[in-house]
Amino acid sequence: MMNLIEYVESLEGDALAAAVKVLDYFSRPMTSREIEATLRSHGISKPRAAKVADAVKGMKIIAMIGDGHV
Repeated sequence: MMNLIEYVESLEGDALAAAVKVLDYFSRPMTSREIEATLRSHGISKPRAAKVADAVKGMKIIAMIGDGHV
């Protein structure tokens, strides 16, 4: 069974364009504050969370949580 990323990568043409449009609509990169808050809520110290957030803030990381299966 394919996971979500494999499924989207297997699409072509209009189907791929539609999938990307849906993903763009429901996702956005996290802000530095959101990254830091998420790290802090998982037990990372404030100074370390701030350093990590600063290091990754420009990477446009988007996480989609789920079982990963289509």
